[in-house]
Amino acid sequence: MKTLIAGDWVLPITADPIRDGGVVVEGPHIVDVGPLEVLRNRHPDARVVDRRPAIVMPGLVNTHTHAAMIAFRGLADDLPLMEWLEKYIWPSENRFVSEQFIRTALPGALIEMVRSGTTTFADMYFFQDLAGEIVREFGMRAVLGEGVIDYPTPAAPTPEEQLRRSEALIQKFQGDELVIPAVAPHAPYSCSVELLQKTRKLADRYGVLILTHIAETRQEVEIIRERYGTTPVRHLEGIGFLDDRVVGAHSVWVDDEEKEIYRERDVAVAHCPESNLKLASGVAPIPDYLERGIRVGLATDGNASNNDLDMIGEMRTAALIQKGLRFDPTVMDARTVVEMATLGGARALHLDDRIGSLEAGKEADIVVLRTDAIHATPRYDPHSWIVYAAKSSDVDSVWVRGKALLLAGEIQGLDEDAAKENLHALAREIQKALD
Repeated sequence: MKTLIAGDWVLPITADPIRDGGVVVEGPHIVDVGPLEVLRNRHPDARVVDRRPAIVMPGLVNTHTHAAMIAFRGLADDLPLMEWLEKYIWPSENRFVSEQFIRTALPGALIEMVRSGTTTFADMYFFQDLAGEIVREFGMRAVLGEGVIDYPTPAAPTPEEQLRRSEALIQKFQGDELVIPAVAPHAPYSCSVELLQKTRKLADRYGVLILTHIAETRQEVEIIRERYGTTPVRHLEGIGFLDDRVVGAHSVWVDDEEKEIYRERDVAVAHCPESNLKLASGVAPIPDYLERGIRVGLATDGNASNNDLDMIGEMRTAALIQKGLRFDPTVMDARTVVEMATLGGARALHLDDRIGSLEAGKEADIVVLRTDAIHATPRYDPHSWIVYAAKSSDVDSVWVRGKALLLAGEIQGLDEDAAKENLHALAREIQKALD
């Protein structure tokens, strides 16, 4: 059966907004996009979903997060990155993260993401084989990489075992419609040259993405300079690590020569403005990347460092911070930011042939934003309203591959009350152990 999703505005991303438009979905794919009355005539038997007043747009693509860290939200705030990681997060992960932890925590993160319009996310964490099963059963889309690092992880005591788990993850989900496996070495300061090269070879063997952190903080640059006599991007270039399948989260401390390396190697950037601000890591030079044609997607980072998974709020921050830093109100205009959060993210993850825009033939990852709240009144430009005034509470309905995950404000396929109670119970256990 065909479904016609109606909107006061439809944002195709690859074309101008359509006033009084619609999107026709059949099975997992979009089959038509255009003016509403034209679509009604072309598809008279389509079931109509009409949540107007509303904007219909592609699902948001979160290009970097650690979703199950929802259980650590607020555990340790207002700290520099390395102190936050080494004194609080890594010890807590080694103490508490297990398969049961993932089963308990991840559903809440999926609900939070869907409720704020995210349909696809890229994730670096542990026990990702189990995470993939949970994601697939719910019906969301995810690029998942098992964490690889020089130290023991909750899932594997040695880098060799981490690599074996990574390969098993790839073999389990390669070709899956919803779960896209990747390799996820943590960062150049936490992975030896040998380990980085092994992850590179593993990714090459299977043709998968590499998710990693690059040049997140000034301290990272100092560590790499002291250890290798160079900077993070030059270091990775020198060991043959960089290419078009690398997604470099953060990429804050990158000079002009390194930006050219990114351009030449076609490295993608996952931009995490709120996490970078909260940890005082700095602000990535996103306008410079975009001017060079470097692929950039928007991201939240984990909700222990953000502290949420709200991509709508992330769009506003991404736009405002660059204007303030550059004293230029024209940079990071609303249309650019909406594209970064949708098609830009899809490009960064090599999924733009499937998602990121509303076009016939693409998969039906669609979000409906209600526009009947006072903060949505009036509206002159849909891109402007989304970036500067919309809130995650405006997200009304969400589909992934044509399957409704949120419909008229109600989560489909997961028990939201149970997810909240499970997170509360897990937090009580963590707090008791830490007291």
